[in-house]
Amino acid sequence: MKNVTEGLEFLYRLVENFPDGILVFDLEGKVTLVNNVVLKQFDAHGSISEYLEQPVNNIIGDNKLGDKIRLCLTHGRENFQFHSFKVNDLYLNVFGKKITEGMLLFLYDTTNNIHIKNIALKNLIIGQESERQRIAKEIHDGLGPSLSTIRLGVDSLQSKTEDKDIKNRLLLISNQIAQISQEIRVISHDLMPSSLIDFGIKSALEDLTSKIDSTSNITFDNIISIDDQNSILTQSQILNLYRIVQEAIHNGIKHGNATHFKISLLNKSSKIILQITDNGQAKSTSSPEGIGIINMRARINSMNGTLSTTVLEPSGYEVKAKIPISKN
Repeated sequence: MKNVTEGLEFLYRLVENFPDGILVFDLEGKVTLVNNVVLKQFDAHGSISEYLEQPVNNIIGDNKLGDKIRLCLTHGRENFQFHSFKVNDLYLNVFGKKITEGMLLFLYDTTNNIHIKNIALKNLIIGQESERQRIAKEIHDGLGPSLSTIRLGVDSLQSKTEDKDIKNRLLLISNQIAQISQEIRVISHDLMPSSLIDFGIKSALEDLTSKIDSTSNITFDNIISIDDQNSILTQSQILNLYRIVQEAIHNGIKHGNATHFKISLLNKSSKIILQITDNGQAKSTSSPEGIGIINMRARINSMNGTLSTTVLEPSGYEVKAKIPISKN
């Protein structure tokens, strides 16, 4: 008996001093073993003894992990994993393992790794946008004036010749140069919208949607509560949000043949909430995410935010993003 008691005491000390979370519950879902790491991870107040023999969801709470535990208890236990499971301000990798009289959960804190990954992602996106800005400037300041000079030369030749055939050919070339110049201006604007740099997110989004509206049968309803003059967003956040809206509109038109979009950008409880809803054709929920959604998710992750997509019934698609805003 003494050996058993000493063995249990050793086990408790081992679990308590383990650097990661350990939680064991029995077949009825009652806690039989837990350490303080788990209590801190789930912001569960009180001592370990207060949670022993109590329902495991008193610690875990009502979330996807709690749902999985309930499923294990009611439909048969099975090993499982949750990667980057978010609880409070933490990201946890959770491993559930069947044991003889219940389940063992191992909870590994990956918050620091996630933050490092997001910082690297943010720097990558900043680099990409800097290169976009450089290319846009080169196109605008280099190709644009060069084409204008060439067109002036063509127009000068046209005015000096009396040959009608040559005159018509030169006129055609001049018009083609003008068309190319216009296309270059559009490309330059898409790479780095001047309204975004000169004014802000509200003006840039209104400019984007009005241009699409005026050249197609696509309409928009915009609700934007972010003030251009006193924006709480950084330039990087503004650029990311603008790109996400661009991508969502592009996806809705290309893949869903959408003709109407609702764009909402609101500041709520220290969070920026961006929501883009379209009336496009319904997409399959089983389809893998395309490159557009992956790019949007990468931008949101770089800002420590979350992004969700929803297929609407009977038709339509919704992209919703939330990013935290620092009080500073």
